Parts: sequence; structure tokens; C-alpha cells
Amino acid sequence: MEHQKEYGHYNIEDFITDDYFLQWVRFPDAATDAFWQRWIAAHPHKRQQVEAARAFIQGLRFKEQRPAAADVDAALERNLAMIAALEKEQDAPVIRRRSLRVWRWAAAAAVTGLVALAGFQFLQKQQPRLVVYSGFADGVRNVRLPDSSEVILNARASISFHPDWQHGAKREVWLKGEAFFDIKQAPAHPFTVHSANSDIDVLGTSFNVKEGAAYTNVTLNTGKIKVRFGDLPEKQFYLAPGDFVQYSARNNKITKKRVNADLYAVWKEEGRQLKNVTLKEIAVYIEDIYGYHVQISNGRLAAAELSGGLRVKDEKLLLETLAFALDLRIDKKADTLFIQPKRK
Repeated sequence: MEHQKEYGHYNIEDFITDDYFLQWVRFPDAATDAFWQRWIAAHPHKRQQVEAARAFIQGLRFKEQRPAAADVDAALERNLAMIAALEKEQDAPVIRRRSLRVWRWAAAAAVTGLVALAGFQFLQKQQPRLVVYSGFADGVRNVRLPDSSEVILNARASISFHPDWQHGAKREVWLKGEAFFDIKQAPAHPFTVHSANSDIDVLGTSFNVKEGAAYTNVTLNTGKIKVRFGDLPEKQFYLAPGDFVQYSARNNKITKKRVNADLYAVWKEEGRQLKNVTLKEIAVYIEDIYGYHVQISNGRLAAAELSGGLRVKDEKLLLETLAFALDLRIDKKADTLFIQPKRK
């Protein structure tokens, strides 16, 4: 069957000329839609190529008329003769011809695929490819977008976008990993950030996105954004400063709450000074970023405040800094962190 192919090795051209993919884009039904949605969820690194191929096919204007019957018949005769010759060489029985009607449909489908491929190849020559910026293996990287908006990439993150935004009204960026965005306001030119599981519509604003296989986190620092998640398209979330929304791919669940937004973007400025951040706020951050359950021994300790530089480069460094600054004992058991004062 078509959907048993190894689509993981496909590029954009392969998707455009694949019959099962074309069927899903042009004539979707429950079965094809369920298959492709599951496949994209299982292969998030291919989402960008799938969306590009899908957008291209949807943008084509297919003519209603099919190729002339005489042209199709002639092509079929040539192909059947070639198949028969190959089978004769291999001493295999010659297959019986199927009805001309079936073959004519198949030929028409093949012509459609070739037209789509030719159009795509022409489009590739006319339009520039995406520009890709990758974060450093260690440390952050600053990237300036064509509209002078700024993006700070965390280690090993990457963004891609078209290099020239002057000819299109919409500004789009595709993200892998974690990044902080400071977007210049341009109401006439919408700005969208795409990740594996979400789409974020932006006005003039700043926000943090942490994209991963298990979770996608979005935290708004200033302005206003709208967040949509691919597997739950009917749910849209408008975020105000200090709002945090998380999508869990494991259970298809969305969580929205209020947080200390500065804490979620502290990674982008080494040695940044925080003021009066409570241990409870830091515990919530640890749960959201590293997936632990955090138990603080008492309410008084949870209200303890930390001011100064908080190093969040990785989990180990964060916990060591926290334990030293507040004189804590942090014990890890399975997926739970137990925090209590050090015993004197």
C-alpha cells in the first residue's frame, strides 16, 4: 500500500509527486488524514517539508480536462510494450492488460504528478531557498531577521526563514529548539513562528519558545501573542505578559498558567541578575523545563527569595547554584526532587 513507503527519506519533491500524498492534499478523507497527522507527529523534523509540499500543491490550479485519449493510449502502448519485452527477457508470463479506463486514470495521475514536479522545479529556480541559522554547541547566538527583529538562539537550536520579506506580507520563521524572540511591530505584515507542535501569531512583542519532542513551552514577556497547536487546532490561546502555555505531545494535553516570565528567559543572558525570585517560582520553572515533580519541605522555605545571578545553563548547574545560594539539600528520587534546608 502507498502508506507503507519509507517517507522518512522523502524531500519536498518526493512528497509533491507521491500519489498517496497528493490524494491527502487534494481529496482528503478520514483514513488519509489520520495517517498523515500521525506520521507528522511521529516525524516532527519533516513537518516543514510536508507543509511546503502541501502549500505548493494547494497553490496549483489543476485543469479539469485530462490528457487527450489518443495521447494517453499511445503512451500506454509504449509502456506496455516495454513491460512485455522485459518480462519476455526474464521468461515471465506476460500480464494481461487491464481495462483501458483504469490505465487511462493511472496515466492521468502520473501526468498530474509530472506537472506538479515541473512546476515545483521552476518555482525552486525562481524563489530563494530558506536561510538557516544554527545555535552554537555551547552558548547563545544572536540573529537579526530581515525586518530587524531579533532572535536569541539557545545552544543547538535553529531557525529558518526566507531571506527577502519585502515581496510578501507575511513574515514566517521555523524554529527547532529554544529561542527568545523580540519582534518589531508591523501590523500590516503578520509574523508567525512555526515549531513542531505549534504556530504562534505575533504582534510587537517578546517571548520565549522551547520546542522539543515531548513538550513545547511558550512564555510571553511583553505584548500579545496567539498560540495554536497542530494536534488541537480548535483550541487557541491568547497570552498576556506573564502567561505560560505548555503542550505535551505524550498525552495531547495543554496547560496554561501564570509564571515569572523573566525566569524562563534567563538562559539568554549569562549572569543576568534576578530580583526577589521565590523558591516556589523556581520550583515551577524546574517542573516545566525539566519535567520533575518538586516537593519543598515547608511553606516558609517555598517563600524564600533569591536575588542575584541564577545559572540555568543545564539542570546540574541550576540545582548546584540553587543549593549553594539558599543553603539547601536537594535529593532526587525517580522523577521527584525533594528540597529541604541543610541539616546543621
